[in-house]
Amino acid sequence: MPTTRRPAPTAGRFLREAQATLDDPPYQRELLPGGALLLAEPVSSVPSLALGIWVRSGSVAESADEAGLAHFIEHLVFKGTRRHSAYRLAQQMEAIGGQVDAFTTKETTCFYARVFEGHHDEAVRLLTELVAQPAFAADQLERERDVIEEEIQSYDDTPEERLQDVAAELVFRGHPLGHPILGTVESLREVRVSDVKRFHRRHYTAHNLIVTAAGRFDLPTLRDSLTRGLRLPRTAAPATRRTPKERPPSERHEERDLQQASLCLVRRAASARAPERHAEAIFNTILGAGMSSRLFQRIREAEGLAYSVYSFHDTYRSTGMFGVYLGCQPNKLRRAFTLVQREFTRIRDGGIRRWELESARAQLLMNLFLSYESMYERINRLAYNELHHGGQVPLARAVAEISDVTAEQVAVAARALLDPAHFSLATVGPAGHARPRLADLDF
Repeated sequence: MPTTRRPAPTAGRFLREAQATLDDPPYQRELLPGGALLLAEPVSSVPSLALGIWVRSGSVAESADEAGLAHFIEHLVFKGTRRHSAYRLAQQMEAIGGQVDAFTTKETTCFYARVFEGHHDEAVRLLTELVAQPAFAADQLERERDVIEEEIQSYDDTPEERLQDVAAELVFRGHPLGHPILGTVESLREVRVSDVKRFHRRHYTAHNLIVTAAGRFDLPTLRDSLTRGLRLPRTAAPATRRTPKERPPSERHEERDLQQASLCLVRRAASARAPERHAEAIFNTILGAGMSSRLFQRIREAEGLAYSVYSFHDTYRSTGMFGVYLGCQPNKLRRAFTLVQREFTRIRDGGIRRWELESARAQLLMNLFLSYESMYERINRLAYNELHHGGQVPLARAVAEISDVTAEQVAVAARALLDPAHFSLATVGPAGHARPRLADLDF
């Protein structure tokens, strides 16, 4: 294995200087007259506005027979509203010279716009119309169903994407967190207009919305525009989702006509609110989240076994997921799998180096500081903190929580996560190759 040298001590100094010049920006938190929550962060030094409307409803809000509905609605709202056709909406979006788009996650659906000064009113009108006045025409539903089926098939044809979905199914089986965000071809074929409208009525309610704004805007004007546009039922937000039950480890293999074989070794981890989340994030960074990480240096750089190898650490409101992904030639997969386990043992039993801790802290802090860099990152930060912490986390507190993580706390997190009795295993590859099995775990 190549010798890994400690980075030059410039990152820490830079981060201290950044922290000294970056204060918590002022922001306004208020309930709009219609019932939606507004989080507005004025930044007068920029000529632009980023605006997001967040629905506290992603794939986790779906029942088993609704799989994919949240994402389906995200697509369908752009296919026409009660006032405008899909073509007219596209014209209006392009006319404002910015970006209007949407995305669906496990826990939220977001519609957002990034525009320059002078197009604020149009951006607010477009977003509120998309969220509050979708047409859900039957002919558009049928056409968009075909589009999403193509999207699902493209994911299924990508082993890395497919394994991520399978891994979530293994870890959270029996819970909506295990549903693929896109749903399945089978579940989408059962969706009718009545299903879409019912899901929209249940989740697109005023009390289930968070509106975030960052940039240059007039707050009273923004407030009035949002109030006019978001005419939605004032029903209470859906009940808090249940925490997934712990499930025994399991494994799944999918045989595909592929040139490579891939695996995903995965287990439960801390939630976005858990005190140990920062220690787990630092451990994950050291293990496999960058080019200087142990997995990358050992498996790709030293051994040349895999082009893609990394670890990941995802957090949700009530739980999380940690795992390792690698893809390589089928005849190299078992050797790479063995080396992953050796790195598990080395970091669990031997601890981490001081420079690794400092470097991982610096990476996490840089990500935190970058959340203030652009207006789009600011609206994401505002929404994330509200959704996961019930309010904004002061910068000084967030920095201290990351900076104060000790090597011993990382070691505790490593020992807790690296327990072979809790891992599930997903693999995909061509027929006939000697794939790893859960029974082969030995670390």
